[in-house]
Amino acid sequence: MNLRSLPIDDKEFYRRAKKTKDCIIKAMNSQANHAAIQNIQNIFRDNHDKLYHWASDRKIPADNNFAERELRPLIIARKLSFGSQSNEGAKTREILMSVLITLKKRTNGKTADRFKYLLDEYAANSFIDIYKILFPADSS
Repeated sequence: MNLRSLPIDDKEFYRRAKKTKDCIIKAMNSQANHAAIQNIQNIFRDNHDKLYHWASDRKIPADNNFAERELRPLIIARKLSFGSQSNEGAKTREILMSVLITLKKRTNGKTADRFKYLLDEYAANSFIDIYKILFPADSS
């Protein structure tokens, strides 16, 4: 997990990354007696093409901590508000948060400005394409 942050040159990084990847693959291909361990091994076996990008590109982290940190505010808000009381409420929250987080990233934090612009446009013409207003093609 810390290999990327070590003060080593690229040649040494890729040598160590390959060695680490090979050790993981060996462990995943060894025979496990416990069903839970076999299930984890199967995840690695079934997703081999998705799990080792970090070993061939130093810029790619080996963990998903960034994704977990991104989700943390949403999880805390859901807990503080006692979650959604229905499946429809949960789906609505999921969609809204996805839109808001994407909008925040695309507008460099100027989410409120983009939303105000959308509402002004919608007030003038309720037939507008909301998606195109929120996410214009040149903003990505």
